[in-house]
Amino acid sequence: MIPDNDNLQELIIDFKKGGWITAVLGGLGMLARLILTDTKYNTWIWIRKIIAGGITGIICYFALYGLEIDSIYKSVLCSMSGAIAPELFEILRKKLIKRLSKI
Repeated sequence: MIPDNDNLQELIIDFKKGGWITAVLGGLGMLARLILTDTKYNTWIWIRKIIAGGITGIICYFALYGLEIDSIYKSVLCSMSGAIAPELFEILRKKLIKRLSKI
């Protein structure tokens, strides 16, 4: 179902008011995971993974936007999605490469 223009504008206004924090939560979830790991990464890898966490947090925000659940649960879901973001992106990348190689 394609949202009408009013709903889309409302979504954008809500995101500007406070939805952007989901990017921060996703990035912080990834940062926490990087701090707790024993694996050594260079700075560029840290930056990439934290950005991936932020992007995943935003995607999670838009996916959860219309759900009637407590804000704390939405926050936890956004930060957890950020923590697992690298695996999500790696799975999607492998599937895309596999599909494109068949063409």
